[in-house]
Amino acid sequence: MSRFKLSEMSLAELLALRIAIDVEIQARGHSRTASSLAGELLELTVAVAYRGQLVQVGAKSVDVLAGDGRRIQVKVRSLPKDDLRHWSFRDFEFDAAVVVAVDRATSAIDWARELSNDEVRARTRPHSTDGWRLRMAPTRNAGIDVTDKLRRAFQELA
Repeated sequence: MSRFKLSEMSLAELLALRIAIDVEIQARGHSRTASSLAGELLELTVAVAYRGQLVQVGAKSVDVLAGDGRRIQVKVRSLPKDDLRHWSFRDFEFDAAVVVAVDRATSAIDWARELSNDEVRARTRPHSTDGWRLRMAPTRNAGIDVTDKLRRAFQELA
């Protein structure tokens, strides 16, 4: 088996390797879902983009405290390109939500929107097991488009 020098690989190369490993593990029947790596990276990306900081692990409803003081919840779906499902919210104890669709095959940000608390409340529907659901398809054009802002911030992580 050849050795990778992981410390010399770019973030993009590491993500490509991670995707290949996840695909192989799933093909072997050892995993049924994708990991939460995309979610963790996008929370950090939002913190960079909003000149804020990540809140402590395990905090409910808020992932990032933005530089302007807003409490932001980050919701990420890493799916095959153009696969649209929903995001789940337990409650509405945040000032804004940043919802992000990530292309699972490439780890690229497909699109991202910032929605105010009122916009999230107006678009969610109650669900018996998830709390509240926000459908991706109608959200794709809601709120403020922050796709380029997050893409630039993601580049800063490399």
